[in-house]
Amino acid sequence: MSSLWLAKKRKAELVDFAEQLGLRVDGYLKHDIENLLTDYLDTHSDEYLNDPTFSAYYDTMATRSPVKHTLSVAAISDAPLTRSTRRRTTRYAVESLTENASTAEEESPEPRSTERTLRSGSRSLSTRTPRTVRSLREAAQVPLPPTPAAIADAIESGTNAIRESAKKAVEKVAIQEKAISVRDRLSNVVSVNAVSLVYEAIILLYHLIPFTYTARIPTIPIIENSPKLFLLPDLFVLLTAGFWGPFATWLATAIFIPLANAYFFNLTATAARSSSDTVVSGSGSGEEYRADPLAFAVTKALIAYLVHYKGFEFMGLFNPNNLAIVGGSVGRETQLIGAGIASLAAFWESILKR
Repeated sequence: MSSLWLAKKRKAELVDFAEQLGLRVDGYLKHDIENLLTDYLDTHSDEYLNDPTFSAYYDTMATRSPVKHTLSVAAISDAPLTRSTRRRTTRYAVESLTENASTAEEESPEPRSTERTLRSGSRSLSTRTPRTVRSLREAAQVPLPPTPAAIADAIESGTNAIRESAKKAVEKVAIQEKAISVRDRLSNVVSVNAVSLVYEAIILLYHLIPFTYTARIPTIPIIENSPKLFLLPDLFVLLTAGFWGPFATWLATAIFIPLANAYFFNLTATAARSSSDTVVSGSGSGEEYRADPLAFAVTKALIAYLVHYKGFEFMGLFNPNNLAIVGGSVGRETQLIGAGIASLAAFWESILKR
């Protein structure tokens, strides 16, 4: 172990100390010189203890316990020679090995080709896919479970596909065009009167045709349903006068007489002819009906009031019993309300056409 005092010195100073002590340190490293000086000064402490050059060394060494060294002066003096001899031997050995290698290369060129073969083989081995990379590729090919985002995208794409298919089906069937056509046909006064008459006819037929026959649906084992009974209408009543008397009375008072009056008192025909003869800027021509809807509604309301409220029988043309059946089944107020709605529709249509 070298001294701290020697460790702080530079290599040039250590070389000067070694020359003063008569030591050869050619080719030594700084650490080796420190160890050599430490061993030599420890061995000859009696001679150099009072030397002012090395007194500081012994002062620093006094703080630690003395260490016995087994190196002798002869060994120390022979150490540099041995080191230099080893270096020379190594140099000669390297030179001899170099000469032998060059001679071997000149005599046998086969090892060089063998070396090239080995290098090419190592390169080919290095270009192969490692096992870890191969396993990673195989793992990448394994299908992973879908993420929530992928599931949401799949649901959205499926919904869009269903929507597009439904849209194409609707366009193919042309439901929208048919709905618009039906709306245009129903958006008039004639349709309003027709709906009112159909409603009255259904009520009257339900009252005149009795439901006496029953139909039974048996139990079906597959669906495990309970047996049910359905009532069927007795259509044989259509062959009796009890059906045709009230029904004919309703047809006459609700349809035939108002329709005849609307045909002869047709105000729409007069308006259409006058508009075709006289052209007025900014005004449209009125539509001509074969029977005036407003006159039809007013006549129907007037007849319903006279027949059901005043008991007018048209000079015995209608049977009072049939009038009572019609008034009791259809309802006197129902006919008046239907006629009033048709009148309002006729007024509104005439206003829009003006």
